[in-house]
Amino acid sequence: MGGRLAISGLSELHETGTDSSGTLHQAAEEAVARERARMARELHDGLATELAGAISLFKVYLEGHKNDREQPLLDVFGILERMLKQVRDTLAELRPKPIGPEGLVGELHSQGEEFARLYSIRVEISSSGTEDMLPPPQREVVYQVVREALANVRKHSGSSICRVRMHFSAHPFMVEVADEGRGLGQTRDGGYGLVGMRERAAGIGGRLEVVSTQGKGTTVFLFGPQ
Repeated sequence: MGGRLAISGLSELHETGTDSSGTLHQAAEEAVARERARMARELHDGLATELAGAISLFKVYLEGHKNDREQPLLDVFGILERMLKQVRDTLAELRPKPIGPEGLVGELHSQGEEFARLYSIRVEISSSGTEDMLPPPQREVVYQVVREALANVRKHSGSSICRVRMHFSAHPFMVEVADEGRGLGQTRDGGYGLVGMRERAAGIGGRLEVVSTQGKGTTVFLFGPQ
């Protein structure tokens, strides 16, 4: 009886392969989103809160000893501030930000302005066609992949400029994120969040490719489904 039920279940899965694959991928995406949200909460309630408290205590102490500040304490204070900034940057990346009312292109322009203001990285964004040519799931993947690629530029490349080109009217659609930084070196296959970006691309039937030359920059290509 159990064998017949198993065979029947496999038969149904085969007959509805596309739908089942889409459902499984959606379930996996939701599970990943829940786990990222849980990690963000733990970081915020734990490490980030403790660091903020330590920094506040240091500030109180340093304000009360303006004429007698020891350099080692100032060094520790600087380390704590840098650690808190890194934790907050990680929290921002863990919390998935949905596309807002400004749309995909508008949101990316806002992100580019933020990069220029906070990190002195100029982000040039151009597009051909309109984002409405892509269904919402594909737009979401474009948005998340570009965000991840921009985060990589900020954290790893050392580049002061990044160019984002989106070709919505091409078939398949294509997105390029290019910098002029130090390149990926030996980590191009699995590091810098590339695995996650590749999985997002595969989830819509597309693919992700990376071209990198050490000392001359990196370009991430996202291709939509055929």
